[in-house]
Amino acid sequence: MKQFIKSMSARTKNIVFGGIYALLVLAAIFPPLYFSASGNGALVLGAPIAMWYWIADFALLIAMMFTLYWVESIRNEVDCEPAAVTAGGE
Repeated sequence: MKQFIKSMSARTKNIVFGGIYALLVLAAIFPPLYFSASGNGALVLGAPIAMWYWIADFALLIAMMFTLYWVESIRNEVDCEPAAVTAGGE
């Protein structure tokens, strides 16, 4: 798996994770999905289903970001320490 991730081009990585991100953002802002869930007054663990819709979307977005970080760390694209910035051009 790690060899596949290392051999993947940067463009492919950006298309895959950009597409997933766009889908999750679209799901968060697309009103028909939200309104269909908010019309149901049933409670699940004390919260309306519409609330769980937002929580699930947020959880998937967080999982996608952690996966992207993991992929970038395998590809050695994560810079752990920021570059030193000198003040006043020193």
